Amino acid sequence: PFGDRPGRSCWKASAAMSDSTRGARRCLVCGAATHAGFAVCFCCATLVRQLNSPLAPVVVVADYRLGDSMHRRLRGYKDAPVTELRHRHLTELAAILDEWLAANRSGMHRRFGAPWDLVATVPSTHRPLGAPADALVSRVAALAGCRADLLVRGPEDTGHLKAARRGFVLSPAVDPGWLLDRHVLVVDDSIVTGARAQSAVAALRMAGARVVGVMAVGRL
Repeated sequence: PFGDRPGRSCWKASAAMSDSTRGARRCLVCGAATHAGFAVCFCCATLVRQLNSPLAPVVVVADYRLGDSMHRRLRGYKDAPVTELRHRHLTELAAILDEWLAANRSGMHRRFGAPWDLVATVPSTHRPLGAPADALVSRVAALAGCRADLLVRGPEDTGHLKAARRGFVLSPAVDPGWLLDRHVLVVDDSIVTGARAQSAVAALRMAGARVVGVMAVGRL
């Protein structure tokens, strides 16, 4: 089963995942805490309404807090002012992800209901092309061989708790016929509400792909 420590998934494999001491439950989509009597958390319920479609199941490698070591790695591999520091953070994150996948890949397949044969990252909000997570995925053997540049930013805006079916669109370089019925894992380096990751899921589904789930390296 998935565990709770940093570098381990915050998703519990148990279907019920109730917290008898606090009267809380875990969201059936993302595994975040939700109130007793609710199957999904507020964020996921909001995204379902915005996208008007089911969400993909989410697994999270590690929850983090602002300023902790995981947060510093996730910020630093993209934004550290010194190349050597960015490289160090990237190497540390890749090692964490590689170890976690080695221990939990079969559990992910059970959670998602199927293995994946393609890996897509969520395009950057700020950078004109690509995704910061591309560098991370390319360093993890279990993901690198399946990675494909599938999405680009679309005409609709996405944000903190704002999902959009056209927030991302299929890259012009991708043949829709080739993508049809492929099993895709969406990877994002960090999520808060999941709005951008689930917008990417919606875009891939509209293009004909079968998205098995979302993997986030960190969740705030």
